[in-house]
Amino acid sequence: METSAEAPADAQKKKRILEGARAIFFREGVSAVTMEQVAGRLGISKKTLYKHFSNKDQLVVEAIEEKIREVGGIVDAAVNDTSQSFPRRLASIFTVVGHQLAEIGETLMRDVYYRQPSLWEQIERFRREHVFQAVLRLFEDGAREGYFRRDIDSRLVPTLFVSAASAILTPAQIFALPVSPALVFETFITILLGGILTDEGREQFELAKPPSAPPRGEVES
Repeated sequence: METSAEAPADAQKKKRILEGARAIFFREGVSAVTMEQVAGRLGISKKTLYKHFSNKDQLVVEAIEEKIREVGGIVDAAVNDTSQSFPRRLASIFTVVGHQLAEIGETLMRDVYYRQPSLWEQIERFRREHVFQAVLRLFEDGAREGYFRRDIDSRLVPTLFVSAASAILTPAQIFALPVSPALVFETFITILLGGILTDEGREQFELAKPPSAPPRGEVES
């Protein structure tokens, strides 16, 4: 029976395993990595790994779900931080999404899309219902604060954004292109914002982009 002191330690161990396994999956995909390899690379025993996760599917699902919660928290914080300007909040959201695409890579996207469709649908639902909706709320602020070009009807921006993103940022489109998913997203955002923001808005957006996140550390044994 666990004591009250042991439970937090187990929770921290599980969190470190999730972070370490996620880094492996994001770098190499899911299909090419076994549970034994995950344990070895994280410097833990298979017994410890299986204590927290009954199989690889559970480990993959929980690792990605934790990433979804993490990204959701950052997105919510950016939207709700009204002390920051519209371009800065927009930059925070688009930068974190771009970083996640760069971190995930195409190999993991293919593995999840083709082999774990229910998990892919969960990711897509998060994109539609959380990230897209956050951007649309920000667009309302941007229009109200005068960051959109005056020769554009700002009422059309939300619909056009969702339509374009839904058509372009899909596995079928991304996998067919000879560039990384992160570059597809970055190019899409550059074209989008270049077309709707004022000169001042574009300048503030570029200045507001935060630096890249530091790499994650190893899991302690």
